[in-house]
Amino acid sequence: MKLIGLTGGIASGKTTVAAMLRELGASIINADELAREIVRPGQDAWKEIVAAFGEAVLRDDRTIDRQKLRNLAFKNDLLRKRLESITHPRIRALAKVKAAQFAAQGAEVVVYEAPLFFEANAQVWIRPVILVACDVAVQRQRLRDRDNLTTHEIDRHLAAQMPAGEKRKLADFVIENNGDLDDLRRRVKDVWDKIAGSQQ
Repeated sequence: MKLIGLTGGIASGKTTVAAMLRELGASIINADELAREIVRPGQDAWKEIVAAFGEAVLRDDRTIDRQKLRNLAFKNDLLRKRLESITHPRIRALAKVKAAQFAAQGAEVVVYEAPLFFEANAQVWIRPVILVACDVAVQRQRLRDRDNLTTHEIDRHLAAQMPAGEKRKLADFVIENNGDLDDLRRRVKDVWDKIAGSQQ
């Protein structure tokens, strides 16, 4: 089994690329889904988050309000790092369990899709890594259109992530996503052929 990483900045098209890789035969592990799993009420990560951020981040049913938590973390670097120190190791451990399960089922290529892949230093244990990238102007327009964000909110989101130039240096493959879906699909297939071909 080959385990590969997939990442990209916000609104880069990472989720779309993951769907295309699934169509080509990859099994997908989604870090956001794992993040939801580890913060269920009563879990260790849930307890640590409540201790660090207070019960104000809880909904009436005691589940974590992820949007409220994200907003708090975005406004304070120390809080963001605290949150990452709670969640990243647990997400990584669960991802390894899921990858082993896929391997046991006979999967040949498993993709670990994570927005904060390099921020969590996941490249240390997963190679190769695919980066989905786009021009900043395209990224900003997508955030305005998709999430209806203000310029200030967009700036804050972009500032919270590793600069695209640094990610490009760390990635093994870069898929540029500035065009239409057909163009993107061609680029994804090209990378897939290189990765799947190395399996043979």
